[in-house]
Amino acid sequence: MSWLSNAIVNHKKTIIFLYIALCLISFIGSRFVEVNYGLSAYLPRDLNSILGLNILEDEFGIAGQGYALIEDQPLMDIERMVEEIQAIDGVEDAIWLGTAEDIFKPEEFMEEEIKREFLAEGSNLIQIHFTGPDDSLQTVNAVESIQDIIGDRGLTGGPAVVSKDLQHIVAKEVVYYSIVAFVIISIILFISLESFIEPILFFIAIGAAIALNMGTNLIFDSVSFTTHSVAAIIQLAVSMDYSIFLLHRYMDEKKNSDDRDGAMAVAIDKTFISILSSSATTIAGFLALLVMKYTIGRDIGLVLAKGVFFSLITVVTLLPVMILLLDAMIEKYKHRVFLPTFKSTAVFIIRRKYMLLLIAILIAIPAYLGQANVEYYYTNEKVLPETSDSSRGTRAIDHLFSNKNRLALLLPNGERLDEMRLIEELEDIEGVGSVRGLYSMVESSIPESFIPDEVRDSFQSDNYSLINVDLRLPMEGDITRNALERIEVDVSKYYDEWYLTGEAAIYSDLQKTTSRDFINVTILSIVLITTIVMIAFRSIAIPVILVFIIQLGIWINLAI
Repeated sequence: MSWLSNAIVNHKKTIIFLYIALCLISFIGSRFVEVNYGLSAYLPRDLNSILGLNILEDEFGIAGQGYALIEDQPLMDIERMVEEIQAIDGVEDAIWLGTAEDIFKPEEFMEEEIKREFLAEGSNLIQIHFTGPDDSLQTVNAVESIQDIIGDRGLTGGPAVVSKDLQHIVAKEVVYYSIVAFVIISIILFISLESFIEPILFFIAIGAAIALNMGTNLIFDSVSFTTHSVAAIIQLAVSMDYSIFLLHRYMDEKKNSDDRDGAMAVAIDKTFISILSSSATTIAGFLALLVMKYTIGRDIGLVLAKGVFFSLITVVTLLPVMILLLDAMIEKYKHRVFLPTFKSTAVFIIRRKYMLLLIAILIAIPAYLGQANVEYYYTNEKVLPETSDSSRGTRAIDHLFSNKNRLALLLPNGERLDEMRLIEELEDIEGVGSVRGLYSMVESSIPESFIPDEVRDSFQSDNYSLINVDLRLPMEGDITRNALERIEVDVSKYYDEWYLTGEAAIYSDLQKTTSRDFINVTILSIVLITTIVMIAFRSIAIPVILVFIIQLGIWINLAI
């Protein structure tokens, strides 16, 4: 390692120019990284709900879904709105009262079931089907166009509108979070370090690593919107301590030597193993995410593992060079350390070590039980402010038309009687509102050849029959899960092959998948980190203690 540390301190300007060039190239490269806004692309392909979602898109051209609630407008004006909406790129269809009824017919002569579906208290509901998934960029743009058409004449809601709001809010707020993180870390560094210049150098070194990481994301086909938004903040947070290791060692070595370059070379040598071990455990933790079936974990894990690797490189190459070049300025702008030494705390811990160990063990039991009983939510609606377009629209729609929690049940074609019996059974399930299929829309006595093509095409494809099941239940929770299980039991009595999709079904499948994912990631990360620490310290006891302490902290955090 000595040859490398000597090469670093002897080629300061070369390293600076090299990083400037690499960061410029990376900045340009980051402009060409494809950001994937469709999180559905990361869902496990073998989930029943995802298979059903793909069939729904392939066979019926339906992927995303949303609603528009038009308030107190003439039906002729609404008809013109619907025509404009149907002409938008990304919209498959817009279904409203005029789709099923003659709008010139007096309201009292319209079918009650159709009125309940589309009319309430002077408001008209438009059901909108999109050609792409709810979270695709095409659908987001289509939702914006729909909102422009509607203006102040109504509200929009449903999954596609929620996805649009979520993407816009995250894109805006990640800037605020980044600023807050920068300010907090800056304050901590300024009160804990001896010079006003040192934190600036730290930010430059880690900033260069972030730039390299963002630019080299070109090696992936695409990066998820989630990863793209949070990667820089997380990389900054988990990598900053590497810089502190190196700086403190350099300051110690400089006290014993007049040769600043030599002191830095020794500091690099002595801290490299510590920094390497620390970064290796972090990288291992991120790489453990690769075992997740929900492959957003793979996306996040690879990008952040790469980011930590670049942080390691910049801390042992760029940071030493900057410290040496600006050493005089560092000395000039020194100040006293405002952070207390915590010596009394350290003395207390050492004297009470056995008592504190016992307390930790006692805390571990309720902390573990507490985190094991934490309920996670998966619906996007719960993370959005109540003032967002989708929250206001969805609340209004749910109030007027009951809960618009729609499931799509896909069955093989061919068994008319079985489908009719199944529809009757589904209608009896607690929490199920309306059940609409081809044979609930037409009289049972009507021959197949007499069914209008437009009605048949809405509910039958060449291979599958579609039944829409509306739940008057939340998107997730025990009562929703029980209703889904009842539906699955009833369907299985008639069909060996079937697919149930929709938001509630996807969230339920995702919950089962991620529960297993969390266990697998935890086990693998513990094994990897324990192995790395064991190799670094050549000890069995130390990694066991360290992993226990870290895991205890995780349990306490989750339990709270």
